[in-house]
Amino acid sequence: MKSAIKAWIDNCVEKLNAGELTETDLRDVTTILNSEKQRLLYLYSKSTNLRSPLCGWALYDATVADEPVLPSQEPPYASVLDAVRDGWRIIQLPRPELYNFTDVDNAYLAFEFILEKIV
Repeated sequence: MKSAIKAWIDNCVEKLNAGELTETDLRDVTTILNSEKQRLLYLYSKSTNLRSPLCGWALYDATVADEPVLPSQEPPYASVLDAVRDGWRIIQLPRPELYNFTDVDNAYLAFEFILEKIV
C-alpha cells in the first residue's frame, strides 16, 4: 500500500515538473485507497507479555476465501512482538483483569491478541 502511494506521488511530482499534472492524476489516489484490504491475525499467547511464545493462531484474509487459514503447522511468528516487527498492528490486547489466574493448564488460550495489516 505504502509503495503504491509512493509511486503515485513520484508520478505526480514528475508530471507537475513537466507541467502535465491534471485533476484526474490527483484523484487517482482514491483508486489506490479504495483497494485496501484488511488482514486479521489472531495470536494466542501464553501470557500478556508480547515476548511470550504462541500457542495458537488464525489468519483472516479479505483477499482470499472466507475461511480462516492457518499459515502452516508452525506458528507464523515466535511471539506477538515478532509479528509487530513484521508490520502487523495490534488492534486488541488481552485484558488480564478478565482472566481468573488459576493453575489450569489450558488457561493460556485466553491471552488473545488481535492484529491487523492493510494490504
